[in-house]
Amino acid sequence: MALKQFMRALSHRVLPFLVLLLCGVPHANAADPIAIDNLQAAVQTLNFLDSLPKGGPIAIGVIYAPEVSNAQLLATETSKALSAMHGPGNRDIQTVVMTIDEVSRYAGHLDVVYLLGGVSNHSSAIVSALHRLRAISISDDPACMVAACCVLLVRSGQRVEITLNSALAGAAGARFSMVFMMVVKHT
Repeated sequence: MALKQFMRALSHRVLPFLVLLLCGVPHANAADPIAIDNLQAAVQTLNFLDSLPKGGPIAIGVIYAPEVSNAQLLATETSKALSAMHGPGNRDIQTVVMTIDEVSRYAGHLDVVYLLGGVSNHSSAIVSALHRLRAISISDDPACMVAACCVLLVRSGQRVEITLNSALAGAAGARFSMVFMMVVKHT
């Protein structure tokens, strides 16, 4: 009798945990959807980038890690969303979707690279590409700031939070306005 009660009590505790584990937790190797608010805030930060060329479209590479299961789809969606926005001076935004390997070999011009979740595992390749391309990197993934591969971490919520990696910005040749430098968090 005691064994039956123990098994019943155990099943009432374990079953909800298993349901939560299997159904309620997102797949560990899948990227989170991009928040449009974060993208809009990221594009707005370009208004304060003094080193951004003054004419023509703004070239943004959307970079994803191919080992993340839904990253290519998210990169395509992010690219479409960015292309529908306008940059400083109402300039058009042109995007190109690339993997880590592709940006490492990219021979074209990029003003900015937007880093999706999961790319922080390849921080050395990203930093090398940033130096070579003289581009800044922006992300809404805190892991990119921890891995020191994004110049700007831009996240919106009740208010927009911006963190600047000053050393990486300097290495990429990025110069921001004084007003911007006074209001962002520095690492």
